[in-house]
Amino acid sequence: MKRNIILFVAATVTLLLAASCNRKEEYQFEKYATLYRSSFSVAENAGELRIPVLVKNTKGADVQLSVNTADGEAVNEVDYEILSPANGILSFSGDTDSLDVVIKIFSPDLGVFTGSKDFTLSIASATEGVKVGAIHQAIVTIEDLDHPLAAVLGEYTATGTSAASGTYSWGVKIDKHTDLTKVNIIGLADFGETLVGNITEDQTVITIPFGQSYVASGYNTLFVGFGAGGYYAPSGNLILTRTETGWNQSSDIDDPEMIWGYGALACDEAGNPLGWLDYVNPGVVLTKN
Repeated sequence: MKRNIILFVAATVTLLLAASCNRKEEYQFEKYATLYRSSFSVAENAGELRIPVLVKNTKGADVQLSVNTADGEAVNEVDYEILSPANGILSFSGDTDSLDVVIKIFSPDLGVFTGSKDFTLSIASATEGVKVGAIHQAIVTIEDLDHPLAAVLGEYTATGTSAASGTYSWGVKIDKHTDLTKVNIIGLADFGETLVGNITEDQTVITIPFGQSYVASGYNTLFVGFGAGGYYAPSGNLILTRTETGWNQSSDIDDPEMIWGYGALACDEAGNPLGWLDYVNPGVVLTKN
């Protein structure tokens, strides 16, 4: 009896599925408008910035969107101004699914370091039945080109010898910090990490303290000095000395029996060392791209 009941239920389900397959369903996809990302940047001397606005599932329909800005450090009609749409309304018609907001970028402070400035661009629907997507606001940053450390900021190619990869090259970025006496060094240990270094006033030496922590490969990681035999130094500094083409690496650890490189040391939650993720032998060279 139990077997028959199971067969009956199965047969009933089969009939229901067959019936549902023969029924046509009409699906209505939601109509919406969106920016394709939530942040944009533009150089202060670029003159113009175009930001695409997209509409989805509105084919054949007319759609209107309002465009607005809100000042941050950047001020409307001083640092920027919307050129199009001049009336603040983007009008999509027929098969059009993408239009640009065109923004004029002024450069009143060109040649003077004031820091980067930003403002917020937002869109809103002015058409019934059309919503805005999750990305309906974007921060626009006008990048200051007159940073006092502009000569040393940028992309570099590092060349060195590591335990994991042997002799090879990888990308390192020296980026600006909010403190003008410091820089961010990204990827020096080739884990995408950000380290903070102190730069001298004449911009010839960057001192990067050992003991800085970050997360790499899922581990709490310490940036430390590496010495022969696997010894590590959690204190002291890595030193980058400027050359005509980039930077040369050394350290200030006072130990005549060791020549110190640097490495990424994985630790447990209590800060106890677990082992090396990788370490780099002394003598790394950074060459500016």
